Amino acid sequence: MPGRLVILAALAVSVAHADLPACRALPDDGARLACYDALPLPAATAFSGNGSGMAGPFTITAPRMLGFASDDAILVAYLLDDATGAVVQNLHHGGAGAGRFLIEAPGTYRVQVNASGGWRIELYLP
Repeated sequence: MPGRLVILAALAVSVAHADLPACRALPDDGARLACYDALPLPAATAFSGNGSGMAGPFTITAPRMLGFASDDAILVAYLLDDATGAVVQNLHHGGAGAGRFLIEAPGTYRVQVNASGGWRIELYLP
């Protein structure tokens, strides 16, 4: 169904942050490093659709890379500030393929997608 979004994964912005103080408190360098290495990484957030649609809203607290991919001839998308609706960045891709954009400011966003075919939006650590 055109415009229908499928949320592939939930944003896990950092459950791991609750464990950071415990790791930081370890006096032994090796044990502290092992503790940090054992912390889970935040999951990616992904959306997909076909034709026009909206991805989000999603909230970030630190910089995230926004990847976008098109399966067809046209993908024009707009990264929007969810609170104001203002366009933060125009995103586009001619033909099948992918691009990316670094979202630097914390906030809540949406991505408005206008596409002639299938598309994917993914947020991940830079």
